[in-house]
Amino acid sequence: MKNGGSGRNARQIVLVWMTVIGLFLTCPFQVTADEDEQQSHVLDEIVVTSTSKTKMIDTPASISVITAADMEKMGAKNIIEVLERIPGVYNTSASRSSISIRGSRSSMAGGPIIMVDGVPQKLGSYRYEELDIIPVSQIAKIEVLRSSGVAYGPGSSRGVINIITKTGQKQKPVAVNLSGSYGSWDTVNLSGNVGGRINQWDYYADLSYYESEGYEEEEEDRSSGLFKLGYNLSSLTRIGLRGNWMETDRLSAYGFSKLDWQLENYRENIHFPQGEDDDDLVWHNRKEQESAQYVIEFAHKGSRLFADGAVSYTDYNEIHHDTKDIYYNSGSTRGDMDDRDQDTYTVALSTGYRFDLGSVGYTPTIGVNYEDVDFTQRRTYPYDTEGAESTSRYDLDLDETTYGFFWDNDFTFGEHWGFKVGGRVDTVDLTFKNQTSWQFDTDDTMWGWSIAPSYHFSPNANLYVSASRNFWYPSPQYFFWASNYDSENNRPEDLKPEAVTTYEVGYKHRLNQAVNVGLTVYYADTKDKFAGYYEDGDYMGQKNTGDAETYGMELEVDGRPLEWLGYRLSGAYIDAEWTSGTARVYTHPDNERDVIDLDGYNVHGIPAVNGRVGIDIYPFDGLKASVDANIWGEYYLDYANRVEYPSKTTVDASVSYSWSRYKIWVLGKNIFDEEVERAINSDGQLTEAGGDPATAYYVQDGAYVEAGVSVGF
Repeated sequence: MKNGGSGRNARQIVLVWMTVIGLFLTCPFQVTADEDEQQSHVLDEIVVTSTSKTKMIDTPASISVITAADMEKMGAKNIIEVLERIPGVYNTSASRSSISIRGSRSSMAGGPIIMVDGVPQKLGSYRYEELDIIPVSQIAKIEVLRSSGVAYGPGSSRGVINIITKTGQKQKPVAVNLSGSYGSWDTVNLSGNVGGRINQWDYYADLSYYESEGYEEEEEDRSSGLFKLGYNLSSLTRIGLRGNWMETDRLSAYGFSKLDWQLENYRENIHFPQGEDDDDLVWHNRKEQESAQYVIEFAHKGSRLFADGAVSYTDYNEIHHDTKDIYYNSGSTRGDMDDRDQDTYTVALSTGYRFDLGSVGYTPTIGVNYEDVDFTQRRTYPYDTEGAESTSRYDLDLDETTYGFFWDNDFTFGEHWGFKVGGRVDTVDLTFKNQTSWQFDTDDTMWGWSIAPSYHFSPNANLYVSASRNFWYPSPQYFFWASNYDSENNRPEDLKPEAVTTYEVGYKHRLNQAVNVGLTVYYADTKDKFAGYYEDGDYMGQKNTGDAETYGMELEVDGRPLEWLGYRLSGAYIDAEWTSGTARVYTHPDNERDVIDLDGYNVHGIPAVNGRVGIDIYPFDGLKASVDANIWGEYYLDYANRVEYPSKTTVDASVSYSWSRYKIWVLGKNIFDEEVERAINSDGQLTEAGGDPATAYYVQDGAYVEAGVSVGF
């Protein structure tokens, strides 16, 4: 069987039970909430990841919100630890820098659009998600949009993550908060902030410092700052300045390649022998990063007229040291260093007006954006003492300009019916060249659209249906590889954007303080999906490999049924299958190369399920104890679905006590020390004919314990 019968049956059972639970919790006849009861948090959050700011419960899209309080409770050291708790979001990284929403990410490229206060981040030629640019201590909340929409252009077909930073308290002229913690692996996390409002001015400043020896001795040091200053022309209109900077120096452990012996004996070591009979050490990679962003912001929040605008400049520098082979390789090109610089300029403006036409409400919103990216990379070989090696193939220059325009229309009919429809056009003009004679120019225009009728059974319940089409534009590195490898079957001019059409049914319901529920069922059709391409065993870059379809379900339930008890339950089911395309894989058991038709195979690297079950206990005023179980399902490692990575469950726990202006906490993550890795073996290679899978394992964190204290003035 192509798709692994037993695994598929298990996933179908999970889907059935999720459907039963979701339908039971969301049936319309259960609308028993008293609207005057105390409301529970997230469904009443105002979300900004939309064309017009609305309550989360009223937005016809699949959105999750993680607040600062949630992040504090889980003791997250970085944003990846926050995001992978969300249903349908998966950690697909080898070094905590990449995620996938609904299984949409392709190899060696970024996934969803990452924004900081609405300003997109596009960094480097790979476009990886540099999620440590804003430390957790500076974040007010994170909004994760799983549905594609018209507001954010090419890339939003893979989702949108909007990181919203903290602001000063309006009620105080001066408010100060200091926080510090110490944890496993000599992990130190310190932050201090001050903010408030004086007359028409509001301000906020934060300094943060983080250092850790790391689970595998992968040292990391990170310093960051955030400053915000705003002038409120009125209670509705504000002009602001924001600046943030970050410096980090991080060592990343290289993967344990092909040998379980390495994994078993050197799991917590950043350096390890190549084999039982080969004591040459596999070393590590090092990345030094500096980032600074400066933004002028404008917002008007009138009852009818509203507008948002931003002009920004981002300066990014990265030096990547590829040092894994310098201790066993004598070649002059070992230990290469890539110095990458990028300047990004963006301008964005959107405005709308709410018309009241009796029983019909109409809110049109239009928006424009401009983005210019100037990227350079220069390579050096520190061990090339004679200067004999040429770097011209790797000395890259990129200039990318994007123009976008959208028009969204939001209708309401009486108290119950709503209807949203919108369209978007984006043009990308990209020039990419190296220091040889090679140069590539492309100019692409993409048209997207979205339509979503909705029905409110009550002010606290919303049922919607949506359809949308959007795109993911290939990373610049894809064009470089296609040219550099010079394959007639994968030319840079043949690469084109992935096009994704998504159909979604969602239900959001705040029954009462005890039950808040969100349920989404979706189907996505992806055309020209990217995947790795090989010829005669040699890698030839990423290619538009074929088409795929994905269907799934996402469920979120939380509440506080008793004064001393709260709970949360979330889960996602994903089934992604190729419908066309070919891939070159290793046959089993002879370990020879062959080309297979992908139709009917599951897309590899996507866990079938993920979920979270948590309980909060409040024994008495100020004391809180929490326990969470985090579940990730099994997934296939290879195109042909022959190699699987098993399901994993980790458990987190925390205790905190707050009194007056003080708070203390103790927390543990993965407290039972579950061994978790990111496993990679896309072509199903074996160690030898008849051997074991030659899988690479990138170890993720083991058991972690932390104690901390914070004080506010």
